[in-house]
Amino acid sequence: MPVKAMKEIRLRWVAGEEHIAAESAPRRPCGGLWHPDTPENREALQKIVDAAVEAYGPGSHWLEEREA
Repeated sequence: MPVKAMKEIRLRWVAGEEHIAAESAPRRPCGGLWHPDTPENREALQKIVDAAVEAYGPGSHWLEEREA
């Protein structure tokens, strides 16, 4: 029986005030710890993303996914 791959998610953001700079400027994304992609974890991290985007602007924060 094949093993189903587990997904993980984490919060990502742009370091410093670079998200305000021109789009051609290099971006240095930073990331938090990886968490299992459960409905509870996704909801909690999405709330953080939503609040951070409201405070810092579009493209400043996002969720990243990977197969674990």
